[in-house]
This record gives sequence, structure tokens and C-alpha cells, in this order.
Amino acid sequence: MKQGFKQFYEHGFAGTSVDTVLVEAGVPKGSFYHHFSSKESFALAVLHLYYERQQERRKKWFSAPDLSDYEMLTGYLDELVSDFTRNGAKRGCLVGKLSLELANSSDVFGSVLGTMLSTWQAAVEQVIARGQQAGTIRKDLPSAQLADTVLAAIQGALILDLTQRRIQAMRSISTVVSSLLRPPPL
Repeated sequence: MKQGFKQFYEHGFAGTSVDTVLVEAGVPKGSFYHHFSSKESFALAVLHLYYERQQERRKKWFSAPDLSDYEMLTGYLDELVSDFTRNGAKRGCLVGKLSLELANSSDVFGSVLGTMLSTWQAAVEQVIARGQQAGTIRKDLPSAQLADTVLAAIQGALILDLTQRRIQAMRSISTVVSSLLRPPPL
């Protein structure tokens, strides 16, 4: 799985070959096909494992008992920026990467990726709605609209920074989204 992450991040789905994954992992072809029926089933398994890890991260931040909902979201964003910085702006979001490549060309991947993004959006929206009720997040915009904006900012910043080989946009979203979510002073 580790080589799957590496190869899909670096080369996308089309640019990743099973043979390369096997050589890099030191695994015989028979072992691969014992566990996976195809490159597609392997990619789906890698994608699901990646997504489970991202859900664990969200759960950690979005259920932190000692933080306000605003602090949960800004802490989560700061951690995403920190991870992106730590990997040298070389790896973004595997869901976003494979969405650009496969969502419109594969019904299976389109459905899985769409569900993953919808679940992510719903989790962010739930925290925003709670924060709006508690008064720690602005109330003048709908929670769904704010959640869409947060996810669009993350994915867009990753694309900008990966393409331009920098970390500027990811750092900016942490500041801008924090300001966007903050309620106006009374």
C-alpha cells in the first residue's frame, strides 16, 4: 500500500503501473493478484485507506472537547498546511488528485470520490453549523456555503502550490479562511 500511495501521488492513476509498484515494493506479481483483481481495485483500496486516515484526522480535530468549533477548524487547517510544508509541497490530497483524473471518466471512481468529498464537506459543515449556534463562527452565510468555500480553498490552494512548487497558497488559506469564519465584532 505504501508504494501505491507513493506512485499514485507522483504519477496519478494512468501513470502508475502495477509492475512499478511491485518492483518498488519488492512483491511478486502473484501476491498482488491474490489480494487485488486489478489495478483499479488496488487504487480503490489505496484511496479508501488514505480516506480513512483523513477521516481520523478530522475526527481528532472536530471532536476535540477543549476547543471551540472555530478553533477546531482553524487547527485542522493549520495541520494540513503543516503536513504540506513538511512534505516539501510535493503531495497534496489524493482524493483531489484522483478526482481531477478519474471522476468524469470512471463511474466507479466518480461515485467513490464524490462520496468522499461529500462526506468531507458534510463534516466541515457540521462543525460550522455548531460554531454558528455557539457564536464562534459567523452566522450571516449558510453553513453549507462556508463548508464548500473551505473545501474549494483547500483543493485550489493545493493545485496552485503543487503546480508552482511553492507553499504560499496553502499558508494563505489558513489566514484567509480563519478570517472568513470569524464572526464580526459586536
